Amino acid sequence: MDELDLLKKDWKSREKDLPRLSHDDIYKMIWKKSSSNIKWIFIISAIEFLVGILITVFYHPARDEFKLPQIVDIITKGSMIVAVYYMIRFYLNYKKVSAASTVKGLLDAIMKARKTVKTYIIIMMSLGGIASIIASVYTYINQKGGWESFNENAHTNDYLLIAMVAVIATVLVLGIFLLIYFLLYGILMKRLKNNYKEIKKIEV
Repeated sequence: MDELDLLKKDWKSREKDLPRLSHDDIYKMIWKKSSSNIKWIFIISAIEFLVGILITVFYHPARDEFKLPQIVDIITKGSMIVAVYYMIRFYLNYKKVSAASTVKGLLDAIMKARKTVKTYIIIMMSLGGIASIIASVYTYINQKGGWESFNENAHTNDYLLIAMVAVIATVLVLGIFLLIYFLLYGILMKRLKNNYKEIKKIEV
């Protein structure tokens, strides 16, 4: 008997002593992990909302040397409303996963939870991108003496420079947002995706 056969024989003898998990046991483990992941998504969104409130309270564009247009303030407040709405959605998703009693129910709950997080990130990044474009252009023009003064003396290169400033500012802001969201939500989303795959195996 060669070395490989000996290893196989040894493994089979040990395999008898290992605990065997049923489909129900595996389902409960994945259900528990999924519920925990979505719970953390809700907690992170609540912390994110509180941080946004603190920033709004202690920092306001009107206190700066150059006041930003009201539209930026509206977008900021709009993002807070979006955050509250999705925070509620995350909590409802957590409750739905916690209450799932069937494989199909858990699959649907995980899929819905992942879709909700993706939509939330897209909306928040879109609002952040729009706000950064407006803020960067407005600040640059104010530094040049205001729109009227800039428009009178501006050349094609100046307008191209504004566009370049807006693009760079937006890329930086969205890059920071993407990094934050990847660190905060990306890992949990990946875990949910893995849980979904494991549940699909059980279903089959």
